[in-house]
Amino acid sequence: MKKSLLRFRYFGLALGLLTAPAIWSCNTQTTYQKQLADHENQLKIIDEDTIHNYLVRNNLLDKATRTSSGLYVVSLVDGQGTPVTTGRQVSVKYIGRFLSNGAHPESSGYPVSYGNSLYPAGSIFDNSTENHSKCGCAVFTAGSGAIAGFNEGLLLMRKGDRKLLLIPSRLAYGPAGNSNIPPDAALMFDVEILDVY
Repeated sequence: MKKSLLRFRYFGLALGLLTAPAIWSCNTQTTYQKQLADHENQLKIIDEDTIHNYLVRNNLLDKATRTSSGLYVVSLVDGQGTPVTTGRQVSVKYIGRFLSNGAHPESSGYPVSYGNSLYPAGSIFDNSTENHSKCGCAVFTAGSGAIAGFNEGLLLMRKGDRKLLLIPSRLAYGPAGNSNIPPDAALMFDVEILDVY
């Protein structure tokens, strides 16, 4: 009798644990989650417009490739060396610039005051030559250790390549920003692959 009662209790506990996620995961979205989703959807439109306008102004639209994530890649020099693959060490020369500072034109339908004027579009926020290494480069492990857009871009390159990576804010630092990157900033990296180990 005790064994069957004990089995029944374990069965009841297991059944409760299996059905609990269904109870907890109601299809209701919190106000905060809705605000985040709305914000991300607005920024997708803004970033796409910002990147497109940059490509048009610089006559690069026909040279740009858009990935499914929204990263744009413009090939400047095609290398012939080893392709970059996940987990490989890569030495890279790069310059990072603000493509936007979260600001956008009035014509986009969003308020002009949005953004941060302390970080003007086009200004440099990072440069591998300033890290005082002999090569003026930085070493990354491909596929990790950097923002999503940079990681994705590296994996589309090979030794000798030089490409522009135009990264929407959601693939950069997003709404949180970073110590020297304002929230919702689209970024651009001019990247050259020096070596793949």
